Amino acid sequence: MMNNENIKNKTIKVSAQRHLVIPKEYYDTLGISEEVTIELHERHLVIKPVIKIDADFAENLLEELIIAGFSGEELVAKFKEVKQMVINGEKPCL
Repeated sequence: MMNNENIKNKTIKVSAQRHLVIPKEYYDTLGISEEVTIELHERHLVIKPVIKIDADFAENLLEELIIAGFSGEELVAKFKEVKQMVINGEKPCL
């Protein structure tokens, strides 16, 4: 759930072709590049940037988790957790 103090509202137009323009401030703040995902939550649209992960991401993450002392099933679980955090644009802590 979003904290109301962080919510910014802006009215934008939707074209007859259902196109809309994301305000530059929002675009820049979210680090949007080529793609976004759009989700329907009850009667709200949620737009999130697609996070592109480079080819070495998994290998680097596994190395860091092993150095941090994870192994076996715990390593797999932590890898999945941190990977999802990165995809969601969150900053993980090991």
